[in-house]
Amino acid sequence: MLGLAEIKWKAVRPCVIGMITEAFLWHEYQFEDSSRAKGNHMSARVLAAWTARLHGEDTIVTFNWDLLHEAGLWRAHKWHYADGYGFVCGDAPPGIHSPVKLLKLHGSVNWAQANEEDCDPSVEYKDTFFPPTRDSREIYRKGAATVNEGRNLIIPSYLKDVSANKLLLGLWNQASEAIANATEVIVVGFQLQPSDALARHLLGSAVLRNSRLSKITVVSPRGRDHWTDFCRKLGKMRELYPMTFEDWVLKFGG
Repeated sequence: MLGLAEIKWKAVRPCVIGMITEAFLWHEYQFEDSSRAKGNHMSARVLAAWTARLHGEDTIVTFNWDLLHEAGLWRAHKWHYADGYGFVCGDAPPGIHSPVKLLKLHGSVNWAQANEEDCDPSVEYKDTFFPPTRDSREIYRKGAATVNEGRNLIIPSYLKDVSANKLLLGLWNQASEAIANATEVIVVGFQLQPSDALARHLLGSAVLRNSRLSKITVVSPRGRDHWTDFCRKLGKMRELYPMTFEDWVLKFGG
C-alpha cells in the first residue's frame, strides 16, 4: 500500500504536476515531429481541416491542457500567443492580436505563473511549438521559481476551486461571455457529466442568457449523452452528429 495518509501532498503535488506536464509536452513534440515528417498523415489531415474551419470571430473553450489547438492554428496563421489565450503575454510583440481566441479553463502545460494572483503568465516553449519565436531566459526563470512547476495545471478532479486562481477565474468569465454572445455553439467530445457541476453551471447559465441561440450542435459517437435533457431544460434544440470528431471535421471542415 502507498500509505496515502502519510504522503505530504504539498510536496508531492508539484512533482505530480511536473510529471503530467512533461508527458503532455513530450507527446506534443512527437506529434509535431510526426506531422512534419508525414504531411499526409491522418492526424495532420484532421488538424488541417479543423484549422481551415476556424475563422477570426471564433472562440475555442477547452478544458484540456495540451497544445494541439494552438500549434495547429499557429501554423495556419490564425492564432497568436500575444493575446490568443485570453490574456496579454508578457513578451508579446507590440500591435499583434490573435484572430481566434483559445480559452483554456484548466490552464496549459506551457504557462508559467508567479503565483495564483498572477494574471500575466509567461508562455513557455514558444521556440518549439510556435517557431521561429524564441523564449528569453526570464521566461524560464519565472516558471522554475514557482511551487507548481510554473504550470497552471489543476489535478484531475471534479472538486476544483477555480476562484482561488485569479487568472483562471477571468478566463471562465470570458468563456461565459463568449457562449452567451455566440451565434453558434458546437460541442465536441464533452459528455457533460452530472458530477462536473462547474462546467454545467458555466454552460447552462451562459446558454440561458443567449436569446439568439436556438440550438446546440453536439459531435459525439455515443448514442446516449446528457445533452438532450440539458438542452431541453434550457429551451434549446440539440443537433447531434453521431460520429467521431475526425469523421465530422473531415466531412464538414474547411
